[in-house]
Amino acid sequence: MRLSFPSRTIRTTRATRATRATRATLASATAATALALVATSAPAANAIIGGTEVSNDAYPFMVAVLEKGSGSAFDRQFCGGSLIAPDVVMTAAHCLVDDAGKKVKAKTVQVAVGRTVLSNGRQGQIRDAKTKGTGSRDSIVVHPRYLQGQDAYDIGFIQLNKPVRGISPVKLPTQGTDSLLRPGQKATVAGWGNTDTALTHTPDRLRQVKVPILSHNECKVSYDGYSSKVNFCAGVEGKDSCQGDSGGPIFRTVPGRQDPIQIGVVSYGDGCGDQGAPGVYTSTSSAKLWKTLDESPEGKRVKRTLGRR
Repeated sequence: MRLSFPSRTIRTTRATRATRATRATLASATAATALALVATSAPAANAIIGGTEVSNDAYPFMVAVLEKGSGSAFDRQFCGGSLIAPDVVMTAAHCLVDDAGKKVKAKTVQVAVGRTVLSNGRQGQIRDAKTKGTGSRDSIVVHPRYLQGQDAYDIGFIQLNKPVRGISPVKLPTQGTDSLLRPGQKATVAGWGNTDTALTHTPDRLRQVKVPILSHNECKVSYDGYSSKVNFCAGVEGKDSCQGDSGGPIFRTVPGRQDPIQIGVVSYGDGCGDQGAPGVYTSTSSAKLWKTLDESPEGKRVKRTLGRR
């Protein structure tokens, strides 16, 4: 899910962790009404929004965050994420809290790493959130300031029960720099989120779209709760992330380097692909984001694991 508005209502939509299976049931119940509305409304933007399908193994660091249980990952996926260390997944904080704003239990969370087609059980590797051994008590890590009600700090981490093998974690930018956030530059955002703003459709295959990065001033015009210290925004009418993409990566490749650098995490937005309503991302180069992670013991542990200062 990509959420609407940076407010405490962010947490109420955590109920969409009711996964694709439940969303499909709700969608079928409202299909007749939605079809009637479509007949009189403007055409919906296509894809992630406005994106294309991703070929197999293009982004092996990509993670689908799942409700732990039986059945296809397609039916259990509720957020995106990225592998940032062999045993650590980064996602959005709002993907890891319940309706009361409390961290979810590790035993309820599972991830699929390196999978492009959710229903293809032969792709990638499945891992559980750690529930035994050192650090298992706090294997679900939510930024402490997010837990205090500061929704701009929308970042969280999942400590895995065992390392992922044979997949290189995505690179992160240097802390305290903004060279990869220059307005007008294009970045790629990927996910399995909604592809249609009129009738909900969540794809089985990973999708991607290139979006322009906007200036902080432009972002502040669209969102009162926007924080230039820890956020940036990107998107243009018809090209955006959407519900189901939350927690997933937005990244750039730079000349002379083949490996992508993840510059942000999908956080929130007003609708999907609407004019004047770009997507907002948690900036992974924000010095303040990483420094304040020290305000909780589990946050300090994550920083040590990642070698972040």
